[in-house]
Amino acid sequence: MSDFFGDDFTAELKAYFLDSVIKEVDKFIDLVDESLWKRIRSEVVEQTQAWSVDAKTNEFQYLSEWLETYGKRAECIDGAQDFIRSLKALKSYVEALIIEKQDSADLAAKYTLVAERRHEVLFLHCKAGAQEFALPLLSVVEISSSIPLYSLPEKRQGLLGVIPFRGEAIPVISLQDHGFQSMENKNIYYVICEHQGVRFSLQVTETEDLVSLRESELQNVESHSAMIQASFVKQFFIKNSKGIMILDLEQLVA
Repeated sequence: MSDFFGDDFTAELKAYFLDSVIKEVDKFIDLVDESLWKRIRSEVVEQTQAWSVDAKTNEFQYLSEWLETYGKRAECIDGAQDFIRSLKALKSYVEALIIEKQDSADLAAKYTLVAERRHEVLFLHCKAGAQEFALPLLSVVEISSSIPLYSLPEKRQGLLGVIPFRGEAIPVISLQDHGFQSMENKNIYYVICEHQGVRFSLQVTETEDLVSLRESELQNVESHSAMIQASFVKQFFIKNSKGIMILDLEQLVA
């Protein structure tokens, strides 16, 4: 594994590289449709080779190898949606590097196109005080601790307030209004999420590791009476003998 936050200058260069890759991948995703995907795939394959060189320069050994072999794996893509999944796998890998702060063979393996076809889903494991939950990683935009929280002119059930993010006022959902325990920890982080074009944020006290799960590993909340009874908590998984709730973002922002 390579720790890429050795000093401030190196960290800034590496963070800039990762952020630029995410932005470029987003542009490619926006352009993909049934008529253009093959041409765009050729452009992406060419671009990933350039990114592979830059990744190696920035000491992301496993990302560099992942990008270098993307072209061969992309030959198996047989449609626009399959292509978009491959781009989202790349984006998720780069976002995971920002969160994990280290590159590794295990992390790279989680984002292979083979894993995508096995219908594995990656979740970000979070803590909100004593309670734990997971969010689909594809919906996580950014995690930040240095954002001010502004109160709303009038108190609204389910909302703590808003935070500024990239020129927008992002609502912060109050998990406490939905049965979660109050958080006494002063170290608060904001997980900014996006679901079907809607952005919102959650307060957490910790972001744990990434968890890769298959559908067979998910259990229904109805079978576990100790879980919070909320419309946006329908499934959970077991980790270290503990039940970890999965938040249904569609229900959460409904």
